[in-house]
Amino acid sequence: MRLVGNYKKFIRQEWIEEILNSKGMGRPAEGKKPDSPEEDLEYQKAIEAGYKPTDTYFYMFDKNNTSFDIDFPFIQKKYHWWITKMLPGNFMPMHVDPHSLYEKDSERYWMPWQDYITGHIFMYKDTFIKNYSMGDLYRYDDSSCLHGAANIGHVPRIVLQISTYN
Repeated sequence: MRLVGNYKKFIRQEWIEEILNSKGMGRPAEGKKPDSPEEDLEYQKAIEAGYKPTDTYFYMFDKNNTSFDIDFPFIQKKYHWWITKMLPGNFMPMHVDPHSLYEKDSERYWMPWQDYITGHIFMYKDTFIKNYSMGDLYRYDDSSCLHGAANIGHVPRIVLQISTYN
């Protein structure tokens, strides 16, 4: 992963408050089931490893369940975004984002909406990403690489995800 820059001034406090005070869509328990072969493969791998599809691992937000949409002046391609909120004890198994396999020229970005907090874990390949600042924008070196996250801390973890494509 490569640090692109810091865009803390871009993040609005009211967005953070809305995410913290809203439930979001519990994934995978309340989320959509796989609708592509790539998504189904990731879903089945997690189930075979012992993850329960009826549990909630994190909460997802996007323009469909927030009062805001986000325009990224620093992104020049088409994109979609989502925010993940992990409560203490939540996690996301190591996985490959399926859409990165079928979207043309996909690039993935990761932006924490808070400074690094001990217990907030993000793994990309075999690297633990830490000591980041709120608004740091990271670009995946390879959008189809394994990554995962967990919150073994004591406060919610909030991260913006962006996927670009042609």
